[in-house]
Amino acid sequence: MSTQEQRDELRRKIEESERRNEERSIADMARDATDNATEFVKAHPLLTVGAVALIGLAIGSRTSKGRELTGRAVGFADHLADLGLAYASGMAGKVGTATRHGGDRLVDLSDDIAFGSRSARRNAAYFADRQKDAARHAGRRAARKTGRGYRDLRSALPF
Repeated sequence: MSTQEQRDELRRKIEESERRNEERSIADMARDATDNATEFVKAHPLLTVGAVALIGLAIGSRTSKGRELTGRAVGFADHLADLGLAYASGMAGKVGTATRHGGDRLVDLSDDIAFGSRSARRNAAYFADRQKDAARHAGRRAARKTGRGYRDLRSALPF
């Protein structure tokens, strides 16, 4: 196949793809994405809750305003964990007694996640404050040493 034929084939494929995308509305794409997300959450509620909690913690601990955002991310993760718990508890009520025990375990797991999140938030705040204090101390110490060096150098000069 020549280069021109390859270009023509690629243009034809692009035009077909654009035509298909025009036929498919944004609402259809959003509906499909929503349905897929809903199916995944229904199939894996614990995985969803855990992933959201971990993502919230990771984002909070990696930002420049770590303490402030970690608190928000952990709070967000707590809320999502509670939503996941509410969803899982609702499903457990529909299934019956066997699932009710699983719901109890989810409550315990949710409490454990919330406790761990609060503990991580406290630790992150503590370590952020320690690093801030250490940086302030190092800056002040460097400024003092620089000032003393300048003073000693000036006093050693004859003019």
